[in-house]
Amino acid sequence: MTELIEQMSAIAVPLDPADRNTAHCFAAQQPTAEKSAQVYRNTLAVLATQRYLQTLGIETETEAAQSWHPLGRILADVADLSVPSLKGSLECRVMKAGDRTCHIPADVHRDRMGYVVIRLDEPYQVGYLVGFVKSVSVTALPLSYLQPLTALIEQFLDTTDVPAIALRQWLNHLFEPDWTPPAELLTAMGTTLARTTALVRQEDILRQRLENLYRQQLNEQASPSADSFADLPSDFPLAGQSDQDALLHLMRTTQNDNIRWQCADLLWEINPDHPECPVITAKDLSVYLTGHSLALAVGLLPKTDDTLLILARIYPFELAEYLPAGLKLIGFDETGESFFDIASRQKDNYIQFKFTANVGDRFALKVGLDGADFTETFVV
Repeated sequence: MTELIEQMSAIAVPLDPADRNTAHCFAAQQPTAEKSAQVYRNTLAVLATQRYLQTLGIETETEAAQSWHPLGRILADVADLSVPSLKGSLECRVMKAGDRTCHIPADVHRDRMGYVVIRLDEPYQVGYLVGFVKSVSVTALPLSYLQPLTALIEQFLDTTDVPAIALRQWLNHLFEPDWTPPAELLTAMGTTLARTTALVRQEDILRQRLENLYRQQLNEQASPSADSFADLPSDFPLAGQSDQDALLHLMRTTQNDNIRWQCADLLWEINPDHPECPVITAKDLSVYLTGHSLALAVGLLPKTDDTLLILARIYPFELAEYLPAGLKLIGFDETGESFFDIASRQKDNYIQFKFTANVGDRFALKVGLDGADFTETFVV
């Protein structure tokens, strides 16, 4: 059963004490212990689904749901969540570890825009969003019928428009199959760098890159007429810190998005598993650009104002290789206007562009070479 859930890329959503308190309050209003347990779990399922949709910038309304109405909870087994953009509700149904089916009451087989299955186990600190279906006709839904959560996200995209990849699901490390890079591509991207003996010999280079980033920050803060900083002050935060700590300090304090991205990029090289690293994945473009082993990487770095810093970068598969000259990387906004257009030169290891996007923004990235091209559309 665990293997089946992992294959469906279950998404872990934390449940905090306030969530459990709300569920307890609703459960305490019920006439029997059995009904109380049902309402408790249904409430947590709704809250877990709501929190997941909120991370994607999708508005929900619990107050408009039957599951949030005292009489509705008593009279029926409901776990609905109103979603204004769908002009309807999702049903959030609970399963336990070890279950091979999910119970969907006959009363909720109609008037729903879809069904999300959530695994809940004591002590109810995490809800696992297992999968999604658009409709049901049985009370015992086999888990094999479930689709990945990406099928749910597609419900929120304009079906008359070009299908788009929902980038905010990547922040939960839920990637489309063709955006899950193979091991050799990860190696080329540098994500497998570790603190081996070979890398230790590069510490001086890393420290120099760190110092340059701090100098950029100092120059950013200095007056326009100030001279370039040749030396860092002895009491500057970089002194006496590890490379990682120094990077984290600068990432958290700089107001310059370009410096923040450079710090994040370097942190990714030093420790790709650090929780403050950007989320970076890539797609193999070899089948689109015949004869060229290239990959398009997209990186995401959240900001405190709910915007995303986005990196688009093209790599060759092998670190020793260069990009073919004249390779184009173009970004288009939702109106079809290009907002950047760059091309590779002789002996470029990669080309890239960084930009900021707001919730709901749509854009497309196009890669072109020798008359062949590839385009992918994204929504924030």
